[in-house]
Amino acid sequence: MNLTAPLTPEIAISAMAQMALIVEQLSEWLIKQQQIINKQQQRIKAQQKQLKELLEERDQLKNRSSKNSSVPPSSDQLKKPSDKGKRKKGKKRGPKYNHPGQTRNGFGTPDKVVPLELENCPVCGTSLERVEEAPPKVQQVAEVVEQPVEIREYRRPLYKCPQCGWSGYSPMPWGVKEGFSYGGRLCSIVGWLGYGGNLTWRKQEYFVEYVLGVPICSWQFS
Repeated sequence: MNLTAPLTPEIAISAMAQMALIVEQLSEWLIKQQQIINKQQQRIKAQQKQLKELLEERDQLKNRSSKNSSVPPSSDQLKKPSDKGKRKKGKKRGPKYNHPGQTRNGFGTPDKVVPLELENCPVCGTSLERVEEAPPKVQQVAEVVEQPVEIREYRRPLYKCPQCGWSGYSPMPWGVKEGFSYGGRLCSIVGWLGYGGNLTWRKQEYFVEYVLGVPICSWQFS
């Protein structure tokens, strides 16, 4: 366009047509850019939604246990509950200053008394004389015996009533079930190993057979 030429109606109409064409092209470009931005925003929203779902699924898997899912109790992790929220700031842990100590004074009446006698001097080997005036030094120790489980055999004779004709065997003692190889206390221990201790069946079997010295009865706990 020649700017020095006089402005005529034809030139003005041509210039306005060119400007309208430019505005139309610019409008189409802006519409396309807005469409691209809208698609990107939709893609971002979809990715954010997918990320949120993945985070929720991760938290569910992280907090999954035998109480809120079908996983076995052996897969539960033993976690000690944190008491940081209950702990006051600036407060020191442990007993207070001049707090009277508490020491275990034994377990009561012992099941077995083991005298530890000393005949010869550990330094020179001379025969020792016991000081009768001094009381012996006593210390009680709780220890697992070689066979912590006692095998009991119940023998029940058959009885018959001469008056009414009733016949039957004497009843089993409390805690013993007819046809069951384990007593009540042993059943409680084995049951706790799986549900309270979260041990696998292989570990339960090892504990019962090698620590307690009793053959495991899998059919009774299935």
